[in-house]
Amino acid sequence: GALNLDGNSWAEVHDNASLDFSSGMTLEAWIKLENTNQAIIGKWNFAGNKKEYLLFYNSTNVLQAFFGNGSSYQFTSTSYTADGSWVHFVGTSDGSTITPYVNGVAGTTTAQTTPLGASDIPVRIGVDDTGNSLSPNQIAQPRIYNRALTAAEVQKNYNAGKNIYTN
Repeated sequence: GALNLDGNSWAEVHDNASLDFSSGMTLEAWIKLENTNQAIIGKWNFAGNKKEYLLFYNSTNVLQAFFGNGSSYQFTSTSYTADGSWVHFVGTSDGSTITPYVNGVAGTTTAQTTPLGASDIPVRIGVDDTGNSLSPNQIAQPRIYNRALTAAEVQKNYNAGKNIYTN
């Protein structure tokens, strides 16, 4: 049950106040990493300089979790080489700390001094707002939570999906 993207398609969820957060949130997805520079899931508008949240995999093999408000944002990242395998990637923000997780393991946290914000940007899965980072890869179980998941919850979600996506 993955969203199969071919480099020409993506999914969009129209804006709704329930997708704006002020005190904490989590972005989560399983991604089959075969290519680089891909937007995974988020509310981000590069052209309009509006930034809220985004999971992204860049051309230097870095998984990034961005969280922001308007024109400012902060991010944390962790390295992972695209080798065609499924990866469980999670970014959490509790309002003061940003933490990335890869396959249930926490990466380096970053202090968050930019608060979370709200905008009228739709949530996009598999593309950024420019259309330049179309994902040719599969994305499964993209999720947005209205709070920061705990490390135990992230591990539980990873364990629940690893037999599906890693075998």
